[in-house]
Amino acid sequence: MTIHEPATLLTDYLLAALGAYLAWKLHRSPAIDRAASQWWHRALLVLTASAFVGGSYHGFAPNLAPVLDAMWWRIVLWIICLLGFTMGNALVCELADSSSRGFWQRMLLIKFAAASLAVALMPKFLIAIVDYGTAMLAWGIAAILIQRPWSLWILMAVSLSAAAAWIQQSKVTWFTHLNHNDVFHLVQALALIGFYRAARVMSCPKTRLAGEALPLMENQDAT
Repeated sequence: MTIHEPATLLTDYLLAALGAYLAWKLHRSPAIDRAASQWWHRALLVLTASAFVGGSYHGFAPNLAPVLDAMWWRIVLWIICLLGFTMGNALVCELADSSSRGFWQRMLLIKFAAASLAVALMPKFLIAIVDYGTAMLAWGIAAILIQRPWSLWILMAVSLSAAAAWIQQSKVTWFTHLNHNDVFHLVQALALIGFYRAARVMSCPKTRLAGEALPLMENQDAT
């Protein structure tokens, strides 16, 4: 079996490995007890699956029958839409109060269903990116309007993700052995680190990371 686009397959697999590692790190941190961080953990796992399935598609799908190729590509796009769903739920858990959380989560479910249907009818990468991008845009707006410990990390990650999406859509070959998809993966890897760092301080009233030692005065108060 021929391996097509080996650089794209490799960079996607590297992105998947990074996502799996960061998901494991987040799962082991005290932040995993918080609802928003739990959704970010799911988002990292979904991104890991997206990168692995997408990289495998670029590497091996051209060897398959057209009907299997088309089905595989739709699965790639559905996973990206699921990524937007998990990121949206993380934002709802971080900002919405308990009385309105159910409403916003239902809206996210409707958005995910609509995007999934659109991908089934017209399997364009842009549709999945727009669905995923709206979740990132919402996070970016929240980071600007609401000062939280995660604001700078989110702004950095959203900016890098936007740059990565522009690179991917530009179709420009930036280097001899790296096409637009490969550079997209490398830039997205940097954004992934930013999202992970933000997830570590979700729902945290102070800028220190969860689990770090409390100041002496607070320790004395606790006793």
